[in-house]
Amino acid sequence: MRYSILIRAALAAILMVAFTGLRAQKEVKDQVVQAINRGNAPALAKYMVANVDMTLPGSSDYYSKAQAEQMLRKFFDEHQPKALTIAHEGTNRSGDCYYIGDLATGKGDFRVTFFLKKGEEGFVVKQLRIETGRER
Repeated sequence: MRYSILIRAALAAILMVAFTGLRAQKEVKDQVVQAINRGNAPALAKYMVANVDMTLPGSSDYYSKAQAEQMLRKFFDEHQPKALTIAHEGTNRSGDCYYIGDLATGKGDFRVTFFLKKGEEGFVVKQLRIETGRER
């Protein structure tokens, strides 16, 4: 009987930890989506790893947070976001979460993909791709 109580308590603790992690991940995903929707480069850069793997139309490399923020600011200035709609999400083999969506802007549509990984201080964007879609 004691073992049954201990097992239930352990399972409850595991579920609480897992739920807390999923909630934190969802909060960061929501903040990233909101920053992209608003064209807010500083808010987006806040959630990036120190050197992020980033692809924008015409460039693709690893960039520091500061470089990434400048490039995103320029992109958002040229392509004012209207709405980002997440179409797919999942987890890859290494345990990173990915989100794929469509970004409507005043100058065309773009495919957005970003990967979140668990860092020391929570979930962070390790990769961001904004790739050309349909032109308007």
